[in-house]
Amino acid sequence: MNSLIKFPKKAFYGRVIPKNKIYEKASPSGRVKQLFVEQVERIRWSYKLSPATINLPSSIDVDEIQVFTLDLRDERVNHDILRTIDKAIPSSVIFILNYNGKLRYVASYKRTSEADKSKRVISGYFETEWINQDAEQSEMPMALNMDALYRALIKVIMPVSPRAQENMTALIERMDRLRLCRREASRLKSRINKEKQFNRRVELNRRLKEISAEIQGLKN
Repeated sequence: MNSLIKFPKKAFYGRVIPKNKIYEKASPSGRVKQLFVEQVERIRWSYKLSPATINLPSSIDVDEIQVFTLDLRDERVNHDILRTIDKAIPSSVIFILNYNGKLRYVASYKRTSEADKSKRVISGYFETEWINQDAEQSEMPMALNMDALYRALIKVIMPVSPRAQENMTALIERMDRLRLCRREASRLKSRINKEKQFNRRVELNRRLKEISAEIQGLKN
């Protein structure tokens, strides 16, 4: 993704959210509060995508989509910060990270729990590369309702393309597996660099090749 999403002007909200309001709703630990202080300068509620603002009907799972901009103190942001905000906000959220003249879109897939309809399940996070804030803008994906729009936005943000006939559940599972494999590959590379025994290095390299092949297959 190398263009910005052009959200409708009618959906612009433009309010600053005090961090303590997030704390009141999500009750984060002291460690996470410190992460907010260290990494986030300001939280802005930039857009409210709803039936009233974009003229799309709501659906069972998605009534509204909130777009939050996080003005960062540093290029990196801990996902515990995003998860805390997601827990504090019942509706679906798309994050825009803003740092040093560049923007990045980040989102999890938030859905209603099958076990408890009063609760929401939050997937792992997907993110784009950094995009210059003066890059060209693309219109939001076309959709028939709020749920379809939310899924389309998630797919735009994902670093891989959906496969033919792949539903959202399968796509999320593939992304979760890809994330785990990348983590395992990073761990193996670290172990290989430290390993002194030749036989162990051979075994670790064999495993790394297997994981790398699986990563390639999951991406394609």
